[in-house]
Amino acid sequence: MRALLSRLRSSAGSGPAQLLAVAAVFLVGRSTVVGYSDWASVRAMAVLASFLGIAAMGHTLVVLAGGIDLSVPALIGAGNVMTARLTGEGWSSPPVIASTLAAGFAVGAVNGYVTSRWRAPALVVTLATASVVGGAVLLWTDASLSGQAPAWLASFTSSAADTGPLPIAPVVVAWLLLAAVAEFALRRTIVGRRLYVHGVNPDVARLMLVSDHRVTTFAFACSGLLAALSGTLLTGFTGSGLFDVGSPYLFSAIAAVVVGGNSLLGGRGNILRCVLGTVALTELTTLLVGYSLGSAAQQAVLGAVILAVVATYGREQPLGSRI
Repeated sequence: MRALLSRLRSSAGSGPAQLLAVAAVFLVGRSTVVGYSDWASVRAMAVLASFLGIAAMGHTLVVLAGGIDLSVPALIGAGNVMTARLTGEGWSSPPVIASTLAAGFAVGAVNGYVTSRWRAPALVVTLATASVVGGAVLLWTDASLSGQAPAWLASFTSSAADTGPLPIAPVVVAWLLLAAVAEFALRRTIVGRRLYVHGVNPDVARLMLVSDHRVTTFAFACSGLLAALSGTLLTGFTGSGLFDVGSPYLFSAIAAVVVGGNSLLGGRGNILRCVLGTVALTELTTLLVGYSLGSAAQQAVLGAVILAVVATYGREQPLGSRI
């Protein structure tokens, strides 16, 4: 028990490795790619990071609970299509956003409930859910572009837009505020502590009367909601409903969590690490594009980075933390 409590106290910490990674990648890009450190480029990277960061933030909650969510890309695509399609049909933005987020939350809750209720592998459950969501959206749209983005959303997600006196896009501010709220909840609320306890050792969590169903369902539901929110915001970029917009996030959402130092074994990590991992990954992806590497080469490099990170601090928990 003492080992468990010690692990809980250390799980919220964030070492300097992630900050060093962010600084190192930026310095390499500034030295080797023309225009990499220009303010316009930095602002564009911040906007791209916000889309990924919001989705990865939800995935982090699932990972902390000891699961994995492969339905994130499908829910991003569904959120994108729902926002554009309902807007094109004349709905105002508040009910569009509420309906989209409610749908993402409900699908995520189903993932969590099925996973915890029948002890089903999260990987299989979320893949099945992604297939169902994808099929439903394609039937709804006849596999074609549809709808339109709300007028205000293009400005909200534009890298050239300012947030009051702040020279950064509103979507970036929204992401950072969400991250701050989530980090506070993990550190200072009972829900956050229960999430960590369950992720560290589910058996001990049950002895401490932490409900597996509630924790797992809540984590997956939040992941679904944030994935749908990311898809909604991406509508400002796509301009219309595009289900495939979520496809790149299958790999990058997991990569952002891992690069940030959050253990895929559960119970170790936080939202701050996810934010730093998202920034580092966005910087690295931009750097690879600056080197004119194709998508295949980019995937190979990012895969190598993840292997290096997992080998460094993604190892199996020591026995003392598991009993």
